[in-house]
Amino acid sequence: MAANHLAFASNDASLHLQGYRHQRDAIQELQKMIQDPVKMDTEPALATVMMMQVSARLFGDEDEGNIANHLTGAKAMITGRSGGSWLVTSSARFLLSLFAYHDILSSVSRGSQPLLDHEMDFVAIEGEIQLESIAKVLVVVAKISQLQHAIKTRRALSPTSPALSEDENTTGQHIQQILLAMEFVACKRGDSEERIDISLTAEAYRHAAFIYLYRTWLDIGAPNPISMEHINQCLTQLQRVDIHSPLTSAHMWPLFTAGCEAIDSTQRQFVRDRFEKLYAVKHFPSLKRVMRDIEHVWAAKDMEQQMKGQDGMAKVDCIQVILKRRGREVDLA
Repeated sequence: MAANHLAFASNDASLHLQGYRHQRDAIQELQKMIQDPVKMDTEPALATVMMMQVSARLFGDEDEGNIANHLTGAKAMITGRSGGSWLVTSSARFLLSLFAYHDILSSVSRGSQPLLDHEMDFVAIEGEIQLESIAKVLVVVAKISQLQHAIKTRRALSPTSPALSEDENTTGQHIQQILLAMEFVACKRGDSEERIDISLTAEAYRHAAFIYLYRTWLDIGAPNPISMEHINQCLTQLQRVDIHSPLTSAHMWPLFTAGCEAIDSTQRQFVRDRFEKLYAVKHFPSLKRVMRDIEHVWAAKDMEQQMKGQDGMAKVDCIQVILKRRGREVDLA
């Protein structure tokens, strides 16, 4: 993965070849490890799979469609271990939190529920206790994905049924109350820049979760005023984080979620500029790919507004636009 990153940063084609060789060697070693699942050392095997997941997200080809397979393989390794004895090490807990982060955000991008329930085991991003506020929001995001799965499953079985069942509506209201009760921006004088960036990022996640909830629960987005307030707040919180902050590595999902719903030309330009600056700092190809996805969504929303007005524009689901038109998930992690 490091060789691939250096290759993109330096335009050195030989590093791409080295990256391919390292990936090939990792796959061969992984194949040896999983031949005997009972004796397999879970940590190095899971670490290998998760590194493949991260690498595919950041450096994968435009039409690469094997991301879910990495997570499915990681799920099999996690569920294949009886009990939680293997989670006594900090490295194992780190890997489990990394899996949870990618699993939850992948559930958003593929329009389905997470592969595992993370409510009890996902305490903090990458096991870092100071990042627990972001993890709290992501646990709620997982609940929204579960609600979306329940709604889709019921409608598939009964196409003529109401848009929402009573239980689904109650669940949506409950999730809304959980998000309303959260608050992360109360930074104190003297707080470190990192602590402030964490609070701003957690608050951006909270507003992105509202946008996702209202799309799933009420099937609305911009320019509906209910969504617009959270779109504005989400982008404002992200804008306050310096482009060189390590926290920007976690901004892909909220920036996409609020960005693709942005209808104001100034906000859209901010989103373009933000992705351009992030790429200049990080050199991750996924940043350019996600910006192209947002442009596709904007075009779809603008066309729908011309044809059906603002109500039609509000019905455009950003994730579904990419799934249907591009035939793949959005790289949100």
